[in-house]
Amino acid sequence: MRMRVRVIDVELDIGLPWGSCNFGQSEVEKAVDAAVRFAGMPGLTEYPSPVEVSIKLTDDAEVHALNLEWRDKDKATNVLSFPMLEHDELQYLRHPELVSGSYSISDADHIKTLKQVQGDGAEMEILLGDIILAYETCAAEADEKQITVADHATHLVIHGMLHLLGHDHVDDEEAEAMEALEVKALASMGLHNPYEA
Repeated sequence: MRMRVRVIDVELDIGLPWGSCNFGQSEVEKAVDAAVRFAGMPGLTEYPSPVEVSIKLTDDAEVHALNLEWRDKDKATNVLSFPMLEHDELQYLRHPELVSGSYSISDADHIKTLKQVQGDGAEMEILLGDIILAYETCAAEADEKQITVADHATHLVIHGMLHLLGHDHVDDEEAEAMEALEVKALASMGLHNPYEA
């Protein structure tokens, strides 16, 4: 089995507006790693195949178009997340005993899903999903918060990763739980709580 240093491989596409804000491959990878550490996904460290996330740093115009096409919202936003795995598939990544094969699941559908995710033992890359950040919106929000664009983008990548790993903020309870994970991940990187008044 191939040994990987990183838990998740990051495929990064950096658009022109992001060139001057000191937010590149290394910073994105650190944000992804922080999100994974606090997301309750211990199975990822033992997963036998590569796991990848695609992150695009682009502009408001592209995010606006994607937001309209996929979410029916006619405006730009700071970050969009497009998960690729279903809830059951994430469960297999979440639990090391399932990933290692020492599971006791009798349901044939669950075993079939596990084999699809693992590729029946073959080296098969798993794409968690896509995260897209809009520069102008991120820069305006960072200015309003009086923080750097890089620090704000770090928060948004962590936020996006948590979505890809099955977290959400549909109701108040979910939102509080997700925010708590974001705060812990940011603190582990020496960054402040973005939800403090």
